[in-house]
This record gives sequence, structure tokens and C-alpha cells, in this order.
Amino acid sequence: MFEPLKITAHMQCGIITDPFLPIDGVLYYQVMREQLGEQIMTLPRQSYGGPVDHNLPLKQINSHRRDWFYAASFAVWPPHTCEGTDHWNKRIDMSLIDLIDWQGKKARFDVAAGRYKSYHMPVFYRAALSVSWYVVGDKAEIARLLLFVTNLGKKTGQGWGAINRWEVESVSEDWSLWSATGRLMRAIPSTDTAAPIYGLRPSYWLPKHQFPCRLPSAA
Repeated sequence: MFEPLKITAHMQCGIITDPFLPIDGVLYYQVMREQLGEQIMTLPRQSYGGPVDHNLPLKQINSHRRDWFYAASFAVWPPHTCEGTDHWNKRIDMSLIDLIDWQGKKARFDVAAGRYKSYHMPVFYRAALSVSWYVVGDKAEIARLLLFVTNLGKKTGQGWGAINRWEVESVSEDWSLWSATGRLMRAIPSTDTAAPIYGLRPSYWLPKHQFPCRLPSAA
């Protein structure tokens, strides 16, 4: 049974993400992982052809239209949220250079380009004790899926976005689209052709999921 819910992730550290961090994308990943298996992969220009159920345990808005979306807010950050910049690095361990199979192709070791190129890349993160979302969905099923979500955002393999625990609680009002003060809580379709193009549902990067949208303030 669908009901208004508040989802809260209690964090261990900062998250490499933009301010929106849609929770339906997090749930979508878990549903797809259950159906396809964590090791599923495809070759370039190929796609997985098996049956996939894309439905999430969330209410669908405008389900009869192309620009439908889930009743799930973008991230709600607490007032003490801070932002910062860090870096991730990649470089070859020069003490192991003799283990590389040169195959007679190179006379010198190049760290400026190619396979062994060194990187010092900036990452932008947001840090808070917790981050929340408002949705309309199936409480038990959402809680079950989130049990397996240990990190949020990018570079999770390096420890970013680690979560202490999840909390899913029933609330009396539906704030998945609009807050009690009239604040827009997520992207919604716009009839303004000059409106920014943004994803309405997972996967947000897919062009067929992107439409002119009214966006909330990135607070």
C-alpha cells in the first residue's frame, strides 16, 4: 500500500553529488541489480535483451503520458550542510614498472597519455549528518531495498557517501512534489519550451527520459 513517507540516510561522510540526488534513482539501481544480477555487463553497442520490470515501489504521476515520473522528492539537505572540493588520484607505482609487458612497442614510459596516464582530478562533495527525501510509496518494500544501499553518490569504492543507517517513516502529509510552504521538491514537466532539459525519472541521463522541466532551487 502506498503512503506518504520520509526517507532519511544518516551519513558517515560527504557525498560526491549535485544537490538533487534523486532517491528514485537509488531505488532503481537496487531493483535492476536484483533482476539482472550485480555482475551483468554488455559489450559496446549491445544491450541486455532479457525481461526487465522497471516498476519501483513508488507512486507514478501522469502514468499515461510520456513525461511521467515518480512521486519522490529530490534530496532535502539540513541547514548545516557544507560543500567542498577534494581530489582523486591515479598513478603508476614506479617500483613495479619492471612488471609491465612492454612488447617492444615503447622506448620510454609515458605518464602523460595512454593507459598509464596519471590523474589528479577534483571532486565536489556535500557533507551533512543526514539527508532526507519525501516519497509516496510502499514502506516495507522501500525499507527492504535500502538495506542493501551502503553508499550514495560517486566514488563509493573510495569510501565516499558511506551510510550509517537508513530510516523510513510514515508522515501525515505528502511532500513529494510540494512542501508545506509551497516549495517545489523535484523536477516536474514544464510547458515552457525555453525551460531547461532535465530527466524526470531513472535513468536520468537517458534522452528519452529528459523533457523541459521546472526545477527546484538547488539549496
